[in-house]
Amino acid sequence: MKDIRIAVRVTAKEKEKIQSKARRCGLSTTEYVKQRALGYEPRAVPPDALFACLEKLGELAGKASSPELDKEICTVLKHITAEFLLPGKG
Repeated sequence: MKDIRIAVRVTAKEKEKIQSKARRCGLSTTEYVKQRALGYEPRAVPPDALFACLEKLGELAGKASSPELDKEICTVLKHITAEFLLPGKG
């Protein structure tokens, strides 16, 4: 399937603002605009500390002393991932 190009005219100021927002989200300008146009709200790249916390939670899940605790930790990991890492649907 061929990709279809959509051209959009913006001012220089608008272009810089869009590019700046895309950079904060760790996305290309094209991907940022596409996600916004499709109703998603890309999130800014979180600090490294969040990834360290997620890794620690993952380690704890591996050492969980009960299936209930493991399930609870996994639920928290999924919630954090959805809240801070995945683009939100507007």
